[in-house]
Amino acid sequence: MKKFTPLSTTAALALLAATPTVAQDRDPQVTFGEFFSPDRIATAIAHTGISALRTQMELQYDHMTVDPMRGIVSLSGIVARPQLPYDQAGQCEVLIDRVTLSSDFTSPFQTAAEIDMNLIGAHATLACFERDMAVALRTAGYRDMPIDQFKMRASYTYATGATAVDSTIAINGFGILDYSASGTILPRLGQYGIPAEPAVRVTRAVATLKDDGGWAAISQVLPENLRDPVMIREMGTQAISSVLSQDGLRPLGAVERRFVADLMTQVEAYVTDPGEITIEATLPDNGITLEPEMYADPLDLIAGLGLQVRAAPMARSQILSLDALAAIQTPDSLSPDARIALATALLDGNGVPRSTSMVAGLLEPLLDTPETAGAAAALLARAEQESDVPNAYRHALIAASAAEPGAIGLLDKLESRMTTQSVLAAQDRHLTSVGAVAPLEMVTGDDPRDLRALSLAYLTGTGQARSYARAYYYALLAEAAGDIAAESLRNEIIARFGARGPDVAQAWHALAAQVEEQAVTDWINADLPGRYLVAE
Repeated sequence: MKKFTPLSTTAALALLAATPTVAQDRDPQVTFGEFFSPDRIATAIAHTGISALRTQMELQYDHMTVDPMRGIVSLSGIVARPQLPYDQAGQCEVLIDRVTLSSDFTSPFQTAAEIDMNLIGAHATLACFERDMAVALRTAGYRDMPIDQFKMRASYTYATGATAVDSTIAINGFGILDYSASGTILPRLGQYGIPAEPAVRVTRAVATLKDDGGWAAISQVLPENLRDPVMIREMGTQAISSVLSQDGLRPLGAVERRFVADLMTQVEAYVTDPGEITIEATLPDNGITLEPEMYADPLDLIAGLGLQVRAAPMARSQILSLDALAAIQTPDSLSPDARIALATALLDGNGVPRSTSMVAGLLEPLLDTPETAGAAAALLARAEQESDVPNAYRHALIAASAAEPGAIGLLDKLESRMTTQSVLAAQDRHLTSVGAVAPLEMVTGDDPRDLRALSLAYLTGTGQARSYARAYYYALLAEAAGDIAAESLRNEIIARFGARGPDVAQAWHALAAQVEEQAVTDWINADLPGRYLVAE
């Protein structure tokens, strides 16, 4: 047997190491796509922001999570030491269990721009406050400021231009402050037609304070006479009236006097038996527009917003009673209007926990009655738009035929989540199920503009169940009858099916051929040329 020499063995090992198979046997390498992944880019941006914060304060944290697809950044185990002009010794320190910053996490960049900050479990040393405040807090028994939660949410709705701000601050052993406001900034022209300071349409404004031991702590540092509820009411009434009246230079109206009286009545009750106090605007459904002159003047602001002071927000007084809720199990005992009202409350969460699944049992029986079918169908479409798009579209068609407000928007929204073939099939099934008359029977009069109006109604779903087939039919007749605007309308209908792939194009061409054949047949058999022809 031939023996391998050391040289031949070494050569064999070198050759084996040089083979392609072994050369590729290594740890996976980061790809170009992974290196520039959204997670890495978002993390780099977050680190840049934190580095910028460190120019203003010392900042440390245990862990950071970045989820760019949901727009969430969270930090946990935070230690911050801000630089404050009154903290010369540098003793201010803020400890935070967790902070979350999120944006557009429900429907990114589609319906609203939103930013939400949620801070949980914070402790700030008294050195973080100015000296007078720190002394008062220490006298009241606080060694630091414990904040259970601080949450701030701001949103801008693209469809309406409404801006909303909501905030909560909960201080352990002190109180919970909640406030919420929403409105729309409106452009405004000045005296000479030049853009001026904008007006604001306010649709919601409420603030509420719930005591959690705060008054008991504060009262310890107050003189004896300032702890008496009656004295507080009298002194507060005088002080607030003086401020609002500009030290008596401007008399208070009945609205302002009632506001001051209600406010101090609630303050007296609050300090007598600490509970809750709320200031809320009483506004119509569409809100109220405040001109710059109004929101710059406290008296006009109180009157314009209809500010009321009460023990709890108005939403607490709108909670449905047990008798009203019992009707959910026995809907047959309710009138149609009561069914619709209860279904609306369930959809909006007004006075009852929000529930979309319980709406169908309340409203389905109302679809058989023409007087209530439209309103019931609109609510059913809203309830099903996230869970059952085809059924929601069926109900939206019923709502559109009844000219229910918002039905057109529902149809557009639902169609964006359906295939064109399923949309056309749903429209055809609806016309069949309701026993719609033949399209020719709706042709009356001798004005081709009436044909165009029918086409528009079916195209948009304005007073008619949306049907692209019927819209195309009436557009063809209107164009043949000499309506000068019908051609552009016909092109608009055709464009609805463009750039959607070969399957959609094939489905539309097949449907269009049927509609065109029917239009020509009806044009001849019904002698429509004789109806629309105008002799010269």
